[in-house]
Amino acid sequence: MGYVRSMISRLRLVAAAGTVMALMYAATGCAAEPPADAWVLAPISYDNRMDRDTGPSDFIDASYPMSLVSDTAGGFWGVSAGSWLHIDEDGTAVSRFNVDPGVPDGAIDAVTPTVLAIATGEGTPSYPGTILLFDTEAMSWEELYRDERALGDIATTSEDVYFVAYALEEPTFTIEKLTLAPDANPVTVSPTLDGHGPVDIDVDNSGMLYIATPAEHIILGPDGTIRSSEPVHSTHPRVAVNDRGDVAWSGQASTTTALPTFVSGGSAQARQIIDAHSECDPNNPQFSTQSIDHLTVSSSEESVTLPFLCAPAGLTWINDRELVVSVGDEGGAPLVRVTPPADSSLVVQSTR
Repeated sequence: MGYVRSMISRLRLVAAAGTVMALMYAATGCAAEPPADAWVLAPISYDNRMDRDTGPSDFIDASYPMSLVSDTAGGFWGVSAGSWLHIDEDGTAVSRFNVDPGVPDGAIDAVTPTVLAIATGEGTPSYPGTILLFDTEAMSWEELYRDERALGDIATTSEDVYFVAYALEEPTFTIEKLTLAPDANPVTVSPTLDGHGPVDIDVDNSGMLYIATPAEHIILGPDGTIRSSEPVHSTHPRVAVNDRGDVAWSGQASTTTALPTFVSGGSAQARQIIDAHSECDPNNPQFSTQSIDHLTVSSSEESVTLPFLCAPAGLTWINDRELVVSVGDEGGAPLVRVTPPADSSLVVQSTR
């Protein structure tokens, strides 16, 4: 694992150097106003200096793939291979640090902007897990619960932590709920569900659970009853729900939707990466070795499968209208702020 982290770090140094060389902003879209019916894709530029680094600013907008979660206050956290980034609601990097190998690591979600819940474990029966609270200001960890099972993804509310627990001897899992209180024990809040692969979960304010597996999209009511189950294959399952109840899923789709887009700002490198992930043609050598996940955004009124930002590494809502999506690879992966058109009556047409 140390060798892999070292290789990733070296790759990231190369990518960062390439990014600095490419930080001349493209003229197209930098000054123009987006059309009213366009989905606006804006690469986020942030200061990549480490915390307590007093050197010159190091602004980049095409770093490396990240898992993303809301920080509960309009910003988000991005995490990858020991690298941690906190962008606040104003788009400012308020925290940027690396952690040493051996420090607790795993799936995260935010309890507050600076306190994160972590489910450790690697999703295998031989690797039991723990639930911890990580105070990112004090750089301290508090163990809440230890489980003999392997633990997967995690989702939080202001009072509870939900986490994936894999069965020890069969390819199934359940969702457990743990109250954020001393000496609390989890309770099972889902039926036993099939699958031992990667599972992504999120929870809304009413306690509805959203579950993405490599084969299904599942919605559970607060009582654990399955409200819906749709067969959807996914290479890297992702799901995120906002406070209004809109859901973004990743999955392989037979059709996408013709949507006008506008790339706002960004370096030449970031814009090139966004463009490369806009058509997602299976015949493109970049995508030919794997099935392609697309993003589907669903509200109570409509569901739209996006043709752009395919194969997302991470995604999260930062408010009731906007998503942030990480897309790309170790050679460059911008964090893209996605703003749907203001006109909610936009009519979309299927193209494939």
